[in-house]
Amino acid sequence: MRAPRRFLLVSALAIAPALARAEDAPKPFPPCEKTPTEGDVAGAKGAFQAGQASFEEGDYNRAISYWDDAYRRDCTAHALLLNLARAHELNNQKRHAVVALETYLARQPSSPQRDQIARRIEGLNEKISQDSGSSGTGAPPGPGPGTRPGVEPVPGPKADTGGKRPLTPLIVAGAGGLITVVGGVLYLGASSDVKDIEDKCGGRNCPPKLAEEGNDARTKQTTWGIVTVGGLAVTVGGLAWYFLSKPEAPKTTASVARKPALPRVDPVVGRGFTGLAVSGSF
Repeated sequence: MRAPRRFLLVSALAIAPALARAEDAPKPFPPCEKTPTEGDVAGAKGAFQAGQASFEEGDYNRAISYWDDAYRRDCTAHALLLNLARAHELNNQKRHAVVALETYLARQPSSPQRDQIARRIEGLNEKISQDSGSSGTGAPPGPGPGTRPGVEPVPGPKADTGGKRPLTPLIVAGAGGLITVVGGVLYLGASSDVKDIEDKCGGRNCPPKLAEEGNDARTKQTTWGIVTVGGLAVTVGGLAWYFLSKPEAPKTTASVARKPALPRVDPVVGRGFTGLAVSGSF
């Protein structure tokens, strides 16, 4: 009997890693169609805090259980989905993380983090495809679980094909405009002084002191005139530089996906409670 037992033990050890890597098919989140009561909010607050403590201890299974319960009680606190996605990702449950992130985008379409989250979804799907190719089982998750009827799957970020021109020419043009304005004001002041002195002389020979003041005024008039023309030339040159320069090549989605974003902590705001949402990837 020893041989069969040894065979069973070796077989169990051989299949244990495969079972550990196996991930249950994720279920979509139920529609959020009710307004939570004060009791629901209080219960969600307690479950969230318990899940936060478990997450900080590295007990991701328990954190997921608590945060699932918190979101079930108050489904208006959509930022909890970001917590769940991060916990699933750290727990090697990438499909569940994708479901949570897609549900968040479907329920928060105007989120300022939309592009970043879409890149996270794309990166997770790539990892899922790689894992499926190496194991020969499974397939990437389908589109948009937990969305209401009529809501299409969340697409990845669109590439900006036009690019953007550099800002340096505009800075140069702005400096030239400032020089033009200052030079123009001082030029007008010097011109006014010259005219006043000419009026005092009345076309006759001016006294030495008045003639000296007139020469100084003419020198200032010439100097500030040159400065004004130079500033105008700098302004025109900066604008020409800006409009003639080629737009810089935009970063592609693929290059962004290879460089994962640093983890970030965002506030979770529900009706009557607040917390932190951990998002990003290491």
